[in-house]
Amino acid sequence: MSPAIHIELDALCLLLLCAVVHQSRRNVNQQMSRVLFRMTAYGIIAQLVLDILWLLVEGRVFPGAILINRVVNALYLGVGVCLGCVWYLYVLETLGYRLTRRLQTLVMLPGLLFMALNLASIGTGWVFTVSGANVYAHGPLFWLQTIGAYGMILLSFAHITVQLLRRRIDRASRRDIQKLYKFYIFYIVTVLGAVVSLFETGMPGTWTCASVSFVLIYLDDQNREILSGMITAMAADYRSIYHADLDKDECICVRAAANAVGGMHEGKTGSFRALFAAYAEHCVAEADREAFLRFVEPENIRARLASEAMISHRFLAVKDGAEQYEMLRIAGVRTAENRADHIVHAIGAGFSDVDRETREAMEQRQALTEALTRAEEANAAKTAFLHSMSHEMRTPMNAIIGLDSIALRDVSLSPETRGDLEQLGSSAEHLLSLIDDILDMSRIETGRMELKAEEFSLHELIGQLDAVIGGRCADKGLVYESRSPGAEGWFIGDSLRLRQVLVNLLGNAVKFTEAPGVVRLAAEQADAGDGRALLRFTVEDTGVGIDAAFLPKLFEPFTQEDDSITSRYGGSGLGLALTRNMVELMGGSVAVESEKGRGSKFTVELPLPRAPHEDVSGDEAADYPVAGLHVLIVEDMELNAEIVADLLEMEDVSSEWAENGKLAVERFAASEAGHFDAVLMDVRMPVMDGLTATRELRKLDHPDAKRVPIIALTANALEEDVKQCLDAGMDAHLAKPVDIDKLKSVLGRLLAARREA
Repeated sequence: MSPAIHIELDALCLLLLCAVVHQSRRNVNQQMSRVLFRMTAYGIIAQLVLDILWLLVEGRVFPGAILINRVVNALYLGVGVCLGCVWYLYVLETLGYRLTRRLQTLVMLPGLLFMALNLASIGTGWVFTVSGANVYAHGPLFWLQTIGAYGMILLSFAHITVQLLRRRIDRASRRDIQKLYKFYIFYIVTVLGAVVSLFETGMPGTWTCASVSFVLIYLDDQNREILSGMITAMAADYRSIYHADLDKDECICVRAAANAVGGMHEGKTGSFRALFAAYAEHCVAEADREAFLRFVEPENIRARLASEAMISHRFLAVKDGAEQYEMLRIAGVRTAENRADHIVHAIGAGFSDVDRETREAMEQRQALTEALTRAEEANAAKTAFLHSMSHEMRTPMNAIIGLDSIALRDVSLSPETRGDLEQLGSSAEHLLSLIDDILDMSRIETGRMELKAEEFSLHELIGQLDAVIGGRCADKGLVYESRSPGAEGWFIGDSLRLRQVLVNLLGNAVKFTEAPGVVRLAAEQADAGDGRALLRFTVEDTGVGIDAAFLPKLFEPFTQEDDSITSRYGGSGLGLALTRNMVELMGGSVAVESEKGRGSKFTVELPLPRAPHEDVSGDEAADYPVAGLHVLIVEDMELNAEIVADLLEMEDVSSEWAENGKLAVERFAASEAGHFDAVLMDVRMPVMDGLTATRELRKLDHPDAKRVPIIALTANALEEDVKQCLDAGMDAHLAKPVDIDKLKSVLGRLLAARREA
């Protein structure tokens, strides 16, 4: 090879090494391994520079040329031995040896001795000589120089090989073993260069090849540093990280905490099952241990990672007597879907400290639980209050409405008095409807409203609405239009609640529309599939309308558009809120369209199952005569008992009175068979309440005890009250105030059923 090409190759290697040194100084901290790495690089750079100088002066004669050639060769050979020593120190540091001053001196001593020998050869020619033609030749001790130069490299090679074998025997981590293989790059390439230079003088030799291998080692180190940096960055949240092969039950510690369990330091390997079982035994709180072991069971890990990218388990750890919450997260090295067999074989597992956030979450959860408990207690207190107030308010309302009804039956009343009584009755009924609305809202909010699933006729429902709303519109001078094309058939649902919803909407339409306005009701149905129909009810009016800004708040409880609405039209603001909640409870929806001054349009859509039913005419039970019946009234308030007795007397029904449940049972037990046709039972009474009295009466050895109709006539009007009455053995439940028409209807139905039985 020509000297020019040789110089170019050396120069190229020189540039590469200078770039490596510059990059390593900028990116790498000043650890001992990096210092030795750069010292080796500096030595190779020096060798390349000396090689270039030798090529420039070799065989040329000019003043001082021979001296320059001798100095260059002395330094070249001496630095070569020193480089072998520095490289050996770098190998020892990489293997984990502690480089004390004594060890460094011992390793560098051969290099220093051979440097002195080569410098002495400038004048003695022991290692090399330079002829008068300025041509280099080996000296008599060159073989000793060769042993010194390559002896340290061979010694480091042997040391690396022994350590590699030992680590394989000790089953060290793959990463720990792989990082030793990089040294073989240097040995192989450098030795090849040395062989070439020994037998082919003038060819690029040892240090040209060494520089190439050194660059390769640097690139490998950089990749490992990047990977290590990524692991460190990504693992900032983890105090220890493990890689496990589930098939082989092998676990490698990639990153370890200072107090790692089982002596698992970084790079250590062991059994995955044994390691995590030991961790559970020594560090996991006893209450959480079984769940932790189930979580780390390989089959459980595989099953969960088949559908999840990462799984995690939070547990309480106990270390040195201190408790702290930790999180174990596990992810597949390759997800199940990226494997041909769709099974996760290798995983990464990381432990992290989540004590602070867990305790904060627990405190928040505790606060929420306490707040929920207080809210539930307040809600229960509110429900109890409403229940009590309902009873207390219905009791005097029973007297007011009952006495008003009795008074209105007096044919001798003057028109003025009759009008006053009718207003009194209307106001009482309005007050009663407000009580019912409040109770209904309470039931819905507490989830205690139970919807009935009974057959009802849509045609009959529309007819009832037309009768009620048509009369209200006529009284106010409004036009009422009802259109129900195809509103036929029977359905399964709570017709009472549906009627309540529509009455609320139609009642509002009447209330907020002035004469000569129009109120419209339209009912339609469409097939919803699966034996169901979508019922659509539209309530439209030409009234005052609603401002667009208020529409979002329209269905909130106790809201009115402005104070003038309340003062002019009245109302509690509960009707629409109750309507929406009830419709949603039935699985439907309600929507509104309105424009201020141009009326409103409400649309209710409700999916209901169709009911197979054949229409029958009339209601035989309602026609059953009640005149001539004799009933037992059980009521602790004498005034209420008198009102019920008076109302019954107007229907030619006689009665007896018992002021508590105990007296009622005794009187019924002493009566002859057939003496009482029915019992009207209050619930809240002193001495013995109505529920207990009903149970005791049903147990009597009396011919009528099991079959006499017992009707609850009480101010307890909640669903649970109805259920309690029926469970106690009563046949029906009527809420106070007493509606004589309803009472007659229920009496007729029960007596007709008893007659047929």
